[in-house]
Amino acid sequence: MATNNLIRGVYAITPERSAIWSPDAIVDCVAAALEGGVQLFQCRQKNWDEDELIEFVGQLNALCEKYDATLILNDVPASEFPKFTGAAIAGVHLGKTDEAIAQARSRLGAKWVVGASCYNQFELAENAVQAGASYVAFGAMYPSGTKPNAVRAELDLFSKARALNVPTVAIGGITIDRVPELMKAGAHAVAVVNGLFGMEPNAVQVCSVAQQWVDAVNGCSQ
Repeated sequence: MATNNLIRGVYAITPERSAIWSPDAIVDCVAAALEGGVQLFQCRQKNWDEDELIEFVGQLNALCEKYDATLILNDVPASEFPKFTGAAIAGVHLGKTDEAIAQARSRLGAKWVVGASCYNQFELAENAVQAGASYVAFGAMYPSGTKPNAVRAELDLFSKARALNVPTVAIGGITIDRVPELMKAGAHAVAVVNGLFGMEPNAVQVCSVAQQWVDAVNGCSQ
């Protein structure tokens, strides 16, 4: 799988289910983000019943297929990954408390994407790539409303990571006006949750904001 072409641009992470964000509302706003031009999504949902999550991922996959977009699943063990089927599903993203990168790569084989959260540590990124990671994510780059206690990462991580020859993702507190400095620093993709989806569901707004994010990233690559 050509990870370098998949992990680029706006990397949208789904809002987690809550009293405000129902599964249907999340699906509606993902559809709106796709309509706005976003091509890369991560399904990040914790503590769901397995059957319910499989059905939800199926809905997201159908939308992403329609728009020829890519879907990454957060924290799905490689042993469970075959239960999630769909042409848009490219692989998994793993954090430090999730399945080990080497184990996931061994179980999944070379076909699938395995992403790794590396926080503010280049050594973690080196180890992740050696273990088979397809891309690495650094952050939080800025204060984050989604993860207010997250460690802070420095921009120079992206220049260091060029030697790893895998795509890099910036995450945490990213706003549209910060896209240019992140792309200039060497990030291949910018991850966004609240900055795209807002604090409550509004599909019309999400579509408009998605277009702004896509334009901001494309403007940096011209």
